[in-house]
Amino acid sequence: MAELNPDGPVILSSSIALLLFGGVWLLFAVPYVRGLIVGLRSGNWWSPFEKGPRGTHGLLARSRFFASFRAPEPTRRTSAGLRGRWAFWAVVLLGLGWYPLTLMVRLIDISRTT
Repeated sequence: MAELNPDGPVILSSSIALLLFGGVWLLFAVPYVRGLIVGLRSGNWWSPFEKGPRGTHGLLARSRFFASFRAPEPTRRTSAGLRGRWAFWAVVLLGLGWYPLTLMVRLIDISRTT
């Protein structure tokens, strides 16, 4: 008679959760990394938050929900404002990445024991 693997449902549910929550994390990570690349290439770390030549805002301030991250006029910009914007997005990525990371660790741990 075949033994049932008690870890089977855990592996399946953890894999589905990893796909879902990992996808949500990517929705925020990709614009962040692209913003970092734009900042590095141009030397202007405000550029991901500014309006571009097409009249749309940068990657990290494009939607109405993130309108508070849009760059102010050049005369009103401060280094604290810039650091705050980048730090906020870093904290968001760390917070959103915690659960997918624990799921990956759990899946690796289960795969080693089976």
